[in-house]
Amino acid sequence: MGIAVCVVTFNVEKVRGMIGGAIILTLFAAFWSIIALANWVARPSWTIPAAILATIALLAMSASRISATRGIESLDDPIAEAQGKRAGMLFGIIFSVEGVIIFLCSIVLANEHLEIWIPIGIALIVGVHFLPLARVFEVPLYYGTGVFCVLGVLGCALIGDPGLRLLSAGLTMAVVLWGSVILILFQTRNIPQSRNLTRVEW
Repeated sequence: MGIAVCVVTFNVEKVRGMIGGAIILTLFAAFWSIIALANWVARPSWTIPAAILATIALLAMSASRISATRGIESLDDPIAEAQGKRAGMLFGIIFSVEGVIIFLCSIVLANEHLEIWIPIGIALIVGVHFLPLARVFEVPLYYGTGVFCVLGVLGCALIGDPGLRLLSAGLTMAVVLWGSVILILFQTRNIPQSRNLTRVEW
């Protein structure tokens, strides 16, 4: 029986796009972790500085990857350019729909006096939005990001204590997003030095 291998094929434009996504994921992971830790009454003093250091480290590595692509000629491909514009438009639509759903979810929960569940609802919506993004940006890793976010938050929702539940959900989101960033940086470790496509197996 052979070993399953995931093959990712991309050029410098896709590398830049993936790393740009990694930067966004890093910032949102920092948001989830710091908010969760800030509301943890018994948190150790080192936890928030550790989250900040992790964020800085991942941003620095992402910036280094972006810097490594400078001077590399971009692919002059009208079809790829059109696909990029389409992906940008679809991202805008997905992001807008996500925002509307989060807004409506927050209103419904607040009206039902279930404000404590709003962060859980937001986390689930954020997790689900990675599923269409995986197809739009052709980044299969996002399927895993979405699934682990949703399953992790659903597991946290079973915790009876509200404070522990919110802490667990926030840290779960942060860990999944940071983990996704690390995998993206691993996938893009071999920067293509030309317009040619690069295959990465992992």
